[in-house]
Amino acid sequence: MKKSLLILLALLVYGLPSFAVITPEDATSEDYIKNHGHSDEMSRLIDLQNAQINGSETHYVKKEPAWYSNKSVSFIRKVFMQYDCGLDDEKFAEHNTNYTTKWTDY
Repeated sequence: MKKSLLILLALLVYGLPSFAVITPEDATSEDYIKNHGHSDEMSRLIDLQNAQINGSETHYVKKEPAWYSNKSVSFIRKVFMQYDCGLDDEKFAEHNTNYTTKWTDY
């Protein structure tokens, strides 16, 4: 009896890690990332990377205000970005990075 209980206990302890499986879809889900202390931006970047790798669309909407589409505002922003490479265009990881500034980069 003791021997069979010991074998049963060993099988149960051996099988416990199999219930802790996390699939790749779970590990990259927005809820999982937020529950593990990461920011919304990290969640957006992981979703963007998955969308680029799989060739699908990301479910995040760009945060650009409506007045960014105005031609004069767009031109002024491009002029400022030409001279200040550190200006945040809120398109991080959404375009190819060139380390020399040109008008075609924007």
